[in-house]
Amino acid sequence: MEWCIRFIANGTIILDPYMGSGTTGVASVKLGRPFIGIEIDEGYFDIACARIRKAHDQPDMLIEAARTAPAAQEALDL
Repeated sequence: MEWCIRFIANGTIILDPYMGSGTTGVASVKLGRPFIGIEIDEGYFDIACARIRKAHDQPDMLIEAARTAPAAQEALDL
């Protein structure tokens, strides 16, 4: 889903009227895009909220590791 959201201009609100388990919301959060999700089923709504909250609270460790890898390598070079 992230590949699709990348085509949308930054700052554009992503609307998912059938949010389901929140895949679009998670992708939006990871890309720093504003998101509105609508879900009629309370069970799926709760699942989506938990997934989106987790994505928001835990940054992508692989991206962070890639950003810090060159600095870590320089520190090891003696």
